Amino acid sequence: MDAKKQKVRQFRDPSPELKQIQKKISRLLAAIAFSDLAHGGVTGKSPRSNATPHLGQRCVVNVDVKGFFPNVRHYIVYRLFQSELGCGRDVARLLTRLTTLDAGLPQGAPSSNAIANLLLTDVVDKPVSFVATKMNVEATRFVDDFTFSGNEPRPLINATAKALSRRRLSIWRKNGKFQPTPKLKIKPNSQRQEVTGLVVNGGSGPSLSRDRRDAVRAAIFQLVSITDASSRSKALESIRGRISHVRTYNHGSALRLEKYLTTCLGKTSTERPR
Repeated sequence: MDAKKQKVRQFRDPSPELKQIQKKISRLLAAIAFSDLAHGGVTGKSPRSNATPHLGQRCVVNVDVKGFFPNVRHYIVYRLFQSELGCGRDVARLLTRLTTLDAGLPQGAPSSNAIANLLLTDVVDKPVSFVATKMNVEATRFVDDFTFSGNEPRPLINATAKALSRRRLSIWRKNGKFQPTPKLKIKPNSQRQEVTGLVVNGGSGPSLSRDRRDAVRAAIFQLVSITDASSRSKALESIRGRISHVRTYNHGSALRLEKYLTTCLGKTSTERPR
């Protein structure tokens, strides 16, 4: 794919020493209550818990914040620590320097999700939750991805955009030049509805899409053509991890994939899956 046409997410991995400090900061911040909407970076919650409230709904709306992490500027984080959390200026300045990079919130840092949740809890989540409850609409948020579902959840789009503007943030309204996949999605039940990568059309529980399950099967098929022992071992480990992920949501599909893996391995070696 042409690199100029591909959108790249940049994850900034801090040094081991800074990572340990950020983990401690994250644990301290996690002691502060997040909103009920928050599911990303919250202990006891997961993509499954984020998707479950939207099962079997007439319409599902996915709203993504535009360039969330780099657009959370250092002065916004500083104000959070000083004005909203009550830290002194020196402490707030130090915490800001420890948790920001290039004047923004670094994606992938241990402290970033906790800071994101705190930034959005009062200013965005609470007013959005109020409107959602009034309209009998289900609402969840996984870090910077909002999902609304119900008979008519679309008015929540503008409500979310208005609340985010208080943090100088905005939502994706249309495809960007380097973003061919729509960020704002409105899906009726007649189309595939996905929340944090899970299909929610059915009522029994979130599941992985057939495309993602077929991708694992394709990886197994390609495994037989890998002749280098080290590369083959790494590929096999990756496949087993992916099958384990499938098992979480689609047990029957995972069993079929395990059987197919055993068959493919039997054709090329005596190794069997654990």
